[in-house]
Amino acid sequence: MSEPLEEIRNLVAEELDQDLLPGVSAAAQAVRRRHGACIAAILFYGSCLRDGQEEGRLIDFYVFADSLSDFHGRGLHAMLNALLPPNVYYIEAPFEGRKVRSKYAVMSLRQLQRQTRAQAFQSTLWARLSQPGVLVFARDEGVRAQIVEALSNAIATTARQTAPLFGEPFSARELWTRALRESYRTEFRSEGAGRPGELYDAGAPRYDRVTALLAAGGLLEKAPHSAPSAMLYLSGHEGQARARLKARWARRRLAGKTLQILKLGKATLTFANGLDYILYKIEKHSGQTVKVTDWQRRHPLLAAPSLAWRLYRRGAFR
Repeated sequence: MSEPLEEIRNLVAEELDQDLLPGVSAAAQAVRRRHGACIAAILFYGSCLRDGQEEGRLIDFYVFADSLSDFHGRGLHAMLNALLPPNVYYIEAPFEGRKVRSKYAVMSLRQLQRQTRAQAFQSTLWARLSQPGVLVFARDEGVRAQIVEALSNAIATTARQTAPLFGEPFSARELWTRALRESYRTEFRSEGAGRPGELYDAGAPRYDRVTALLAAGGLLEKAPHSAPSAMLYLSGHEGQARARLKARWARRRLAGKTLQILKLGKATLTFANGLDYILYKIEKHSGQTVKVTDWQRRHPLLAAPSLAWRLYRRGAFR
């Protein structure tokens, strides 16, 4: 990395050290008690962090392990996580007379590094980790440095995979809302079309600063004659590069939605009450739901594709 891009690492390191919301530490400690020394780091991210509120809600973590075999053993869960990462689990813990609830996505450190680098095809991880996070736990400084590096790479990869889509100068807001929108299109999403803009608005100064640092590091160009109060940028790529990138995003959409159907089925095996939780989340965001039979609850992996298709036809996600 060039010296200006080193500033993105510094920004990420600052974000990782933010104060934690009440209950988040208790939830993370419960995860550590369940899994022990194989956990290398725990990252807090998502809507609770953005909104500054966790009480009565589900806390989101990424849990990074030294290896999948250390975390899962050598059984089915390790195999599923190697083929369709990440595995997702649920846990509850007591905290000051109430329960804190969290779900945590498990990956190895190697998977984290591989899926945030510039060559990574699927956007799900690098687009998500280009957003702010707080490091709840890191075993040592070496692990912390790996997390900082991966999150910095996620920011750079997201910009690299989005900026060439623009044929004209673009603002920081346009860059990051486009990045999130393109990534959402690779999944079945129940959120409304305005969600990427809401995420940008929730952290606009941070995204503006990141974009300026990317330009200083040579990943973007400042557009001529743009005002400091309304800075515009260029990708520095010509039309052929834009066409290739659009085709790449089209392939991501096809592959991503196929993989997500498989992941939804997998989640019903790893996530306690996973089928009901998934349907609850879809209903919360879209207002659409379906009735689940006892047979479908007993056989969630077999039921997941038909339920997903029924919800898709109702417009629950795109």
